Amino acid sequence: MLSIGIIWNTAQSMKEDIINDMNGKVNVICSFDMDLEDKYIEFVNSIYSSENMEQYKIDNKISHMILDPNTNVTVVLFDFNPNVIEYHPFKKKNVYKELEDFKKYIRDKYKEYVDNYTFDIVFHATDSLEELQNCYNVLSRYIEDHACEQTTFKKRILSIEDRKNG
Repeated sequence: MLSIGIIWNTAQSMKEDIINDMNGKVNVICSFDMDLEDKYIEFVNSIYSSENMEQYKIDNKISHMILDPNTNVTVVLFDFNPNVIEYHPFKKKNVYKELEDFKKYIRDKYKEYVDNYTFDIVFHATDSLEELQNCYNVLSRYIEDHACEQTTFKKRILSIEDRKNG
């Protein structure tokens, strides 16, 4: 199953290591960097808009992430195995086991290297088709200024849309 990951600004110094770790656990299709500059906070809020997350949790993430003056993020398009689904008591919903284990691994491995760490400010990944589509829509609004890999990225996402509508 396709997912979009975001290596947040707080982990940019480790992005190559994170992508290398990803390649050992999931199938990385493409990645590209974006400098969000003064749109960073707007972008983060937009990314989380499709999740059932309380605004204070998003605000907490942002307050920790903006302490780092870097406004670059790395977008990673990847496939993972969706075959094992299990109930996640904290999220109170079924989740893809491989994706949850993978996100936990990346976050746990790199959080100690992030100043002012709070939960989930290293790496974000879409958990469902709804989140994937929201993330793609958000990225589409920001991607026009970032030529790296955007054609591959858009084609792959559009193929998902075609399968859904066809």
